[in-house]
Amino acid sequence: MQNFLRTGLNYALRLFYVSILIFLTAQEISAAQNIKIEIPETIYIDLNNNDEFTLGDIAKITGGSRENRKALSELVLYTDDGHTLTRDFVLRAINTSEAADARIELFMPTKIFLEEPEFEGNLTETQEPAKNRTLKDLEPFIKNLASWNGEVEISANSQVPDGKIIDPTSIIVGTPGVTLRFRDENGRVKSLPVRLTWYQNIVMASRNINKGDKLTTGNLMTRKQKISKSSSGLYASNFNEVVGFLAEKRFKQGEPITLNSVSSPRILKKGRTVTIIARYNGAKVSTAGILMDDGAVGDWVRVRRADNKKAVLRAKILSENLVEVLVQ
Repeated sequence: MQNFLRTGLNYALRLFYVSILIFLTAQEISAAQNIKIEIPETIYIDLNNNDEFTLGDIAKITGGSRENRKALSELVLYTDDGHTLTRDFVLRAINTSEAADARIELFMPTKIFLEEPEFEGNLTETQEPAKNRTLKDLEPFIKNLASWNGEVEISANSQVPDGKIIDPTSIIVGTPGVTLRFRDENGRVKSLPVRLTWYQNIVMASRNINKGDKLTTGNLMTRKQKISKSSSGLYASNFNEVVGFLAEKRFKQGEPITLNSVSSPRILKKGRTVTIIARYNGAKVSTAGILMDDGAVGDWVRVRRADNKKAVLRAKILSENLVEVLVQ
């Protein structure tokens, strides 16, 4: 009877854990598929004598997959009177979209107004309105939004609209794509989806580096490499960030140097007692010594024998307590 109850209890517990796992997985999937659509109360847009426009022209669409955002952005909307659009109409249009398995949140007033007035608002001052702007011209603005000093390549399927960029207000380094929104001097708003490829000079091992070795300009090199969100901030981008540090792992030739795999060397102060060793023809001798210079592992310093103040030698620090004299 006890075995029967124990078996039943174990089975019930397994069902409970599986149920929890399914619930958590569903929650994670749901969160990943959430899409947020935001439409302001008043929209400035050039209808070009046509009452039709797309949802991407008037809304900020975030979250979800790229495919679902694209499907929603391309939804065609229109107005009956040329200047108003209702929430109910937008909801009906969204329900006909091809956004698959997505939970959509719509933030907009019951009714919005589309206008084409002369505009003299407080626009973003980072760029002046420009005619015939190219994608290359957008690079400084993208780098400024991302606080990025590396390289970024920008590509798009359409021309760059005139006007100042008003959205987004920031970009995360490594983001593969973003929708830029422009407002021209007449207040008209246009959107431009762009693809972004990020590059940075990465510090790499120029030869095999063993754990505990000191990093120097002699065993390091730099090379341009593509950067993603997950790798941004992970690698050293210049020698100054790692030269003089100690390798906490073994790096193969050509392997990038990660900032979390190096450590600042401990400085050994002069006057410290150490063991001096010397090797010659397979034999090794050792004696007690005193450091005469400050230094870290890998540095060459002066050291003297503890029993002879006049015997000053040049030695390499091997560890916190060991130095080696080079015997010619």
